[in-house]
Amino acid sequence: MGIMAAPANLLVFAASVIALIYGVFVIQRPENLFRSVMKTLPVVLLAAAALTAGLPLVVVLALVACAAGDWFLSLEGETGFLLGLGAFLLGHLFYTSHFLSLISLDQLFTTDMGLLALILLALIASVLLRLWPYLNDLKIPVVIYAVAIAAMAFAAKAANPGQIVLAGIALFMVSDIILAQERFTPLANSMLRRAMPYLVWFLYFAGQALIVYGMIG
Repeated sequence: MGIMAAPANLLVFAASVIALIYGVFVIQRPENLFRSVMKTLPVVLLAAAALTAGLPLVVVLALVACAAGDWFLSLEGETGFLLGLGAFLLGHLFYTSHFLSLISLDQLFTTDMGLLALILLALIASVLLRLWPYLNDLKIPVVIYAVAIAAMAFAAKAANPGQIVLAGIALFMVSDIILAQERFTPLANSMLRRAMPYLVWFLYFAGQALIVYGMIG
């Protein structure tokens, strides 16, 4: 793993540079091929870094699924959003299966994990209550997605892959919560509203990068 860490870390660095360029200069451009490529390429490079470092295939697949989600979400319209939601759901499931492979069942049934489960349930319940009046036909897909990302966080904590990876999982969750607020709720055209796309992007990419960097390390 150590021999392969240097080229993998270079790929993480390249992904971070492209993500920064996208977030500063490209994110607000109208939909076009260049914008979609710039949004997708950073996590594609993270997947390449994971593959180069010899991380488990399921982690690579999680990143590939998320990169596909980035591509779909770069497209305008409901179809792109639904495909993106499905791709990210698949990514969360791949991550969850990886973390579950690192633990035994008894690690899930401790007092600390029970407390975490309650906290995560309260968190997703509060987010869903806020979104519920605006979800319309998307109620079931959004509930499934919310449960999946909470399950990923729960499994990650049980596996205890290190503080860097756990920080990445937390940032990933926060970015999804902000994205849901931006997508569904009727917020005023405030400074916070205008900042949301940037918050979502940088928190999301930082989360993915920390997950990969922490696993490589």
